[in-house]
Parts: sequence; C-alpha cells; structure tokens
Amino acid sequence: MALIRVERGGSVAHITLSRPEQRNAVSSDMIEELVEALGGLAADHETRVVVLAGDGPDFCAGADFAELEVMRSGPGEFDYGVTFEGLLSAISTHPVPVIARIHGAALGAGCQIAIACDLAVVAADAKIGIPSARLGILINFENIQRLVLAVGPKRAGEILFTGRAISGTQAAEWGMANLAVPDAELDAAVGRLAATIAEAAPLSVQGSKRGIGVVLEHLTVDRFTEGHRVADFDMMAAQAFASEDLQEGIRAFRERRKPDFEGR
Repeated sequence: MALIRVERGGSVAHITLSRPEQRNAVSSDMIEELVEALGGLAADHETRVVVLAGDGPDFCAGADFAELEVMRSGPGEFDYGVTFEGLLSAISTHPVPVIARIHGAALGAGCQIAIACDLAVVAADAKIGIPSARLGILINFENIQRLVLAVGPKRAGEILFTGRAISGTQAAEWGMANLAVPDAELDAAVGRLAATIAEAAPLSVQGSKRGIGVVLEHLTVDRFTEGHRVADFDMMAAQAFASEDLQEGIRAFRERRKPDFEGR
C-alpha cells in the first residue's frame, strides 16, 4: 500500500503523506517513496511548484517509534539518519520551490521536513516542534543547523532544550513559516502562493532557489569536509540513541506521563 499520494495538476504538483492512522509518522519506506516522487517531479519540466501536505488531522507527528525501537537493536539508527537526511536534501535541492502545508502536528521529523522546505504556510493552531529533549534523543547535526538558520540560536535553543511545541502563529512570527492562517483558510492560502510562483518566470525562480542554496551552503558546516567539527556531536548523538533515557522517553510518551530521566 502506497504511503504517499502524488497528484499533478498543471504546473503545481501535490505530494501528500498518506498514513493518517499513524499520524503520518515517517518510516523508512515512506522516506523511500518520497525521495522517488521528488526525483520524478524534478525530471518533469511542467512542474514549477511542489506542495507537500499530510493526510488526516496532522501533517506529520514524527518518526515511526516502532521502527525506532527496532533500530536500537542494530545499526539501523545510522542507516535511518542517512536515509532521512537524503530526503531533506532532496527537498532542499529540488529544482523548484517546495511549499509545506502544515496543519495539526508537525513534530520531530515532521518539523524537520517543514524546515527543509523552501516555504511553509501553517494553520494558526498547528503544533510545531522537536520534542527530542522530552524523548531522550538527539537530532542530527544537519537538522540543528537548519533550525538555527531558520529561527536563530536562541529560539532554536528554546525549541530544542524544552521540547515544547509552538503554535503556527508563533512559528510564522519566528520565521519558521511564511504565513499563518485559520485552518479553514489553509488550502486557499497555499493555493494562492503556489499559483503566484507557478506564474512567475521558471528560470528566475529556479535560479533564485539555487542562489539561496549557495548562500546557505557557505553558512553551514559540511561533515564530509569538516568532520572533525562534528565528531564530538556524533558521539553524543550515538550515546543518546543507546541510552536508557530514550527507552524511558518512549515508554512515557506511550503511557502519556512525564518521563523520569536519569542521564544514562
């Protein structure tokens, strides 16, 4: 069963995460389907804008916890991280702008996907955040970079240190989204933005996206050429992933209670 839907209507293409019974939790299979869909649209010269949305009441509530627990017993955590980073790269380097349509929850992996998109339109009452500190996990370095570039170091710190979600209205005020609107107006607002971009000169839009990408590349650390800068971070991330605190965080989340972390 397909985990996403792809719809092409003229110059605007829509990709919808379609796993509503799991709140569109991101699994390895979903990542694979998304990367394939983005690659197909990149080769379609008629597509000028891509809208990324979620089916059901949420955009994406995070990573698939069941898969996360399985990965703890083997080397899968590294594989998942590389695969997920490949998805975010496919979004950020896609030749045409990608607009995130955010409603309900955009947490963890869902928030990271939204940040990787070029633009975002959010429902004012959406819940957006990265609850890693409440689970006992550490997101990868590249996603911390994206968050800092999106909202600045102090607001990134508030998001990551507290694990609290912010509203769509606050996300727009902080620069994580372009526009916050009432939920009933979300489709119309996304449609207007996509149509405006689709009517613009394609070479200008695509060149502008690439120019923004070049600027961001010069503001970031590349682990492949500057691995020594992130080596200690990677060690801390691996330690967090193997910790008892992560097990406790997942249990507490499922039991809807406050976790009791011990730092081990």
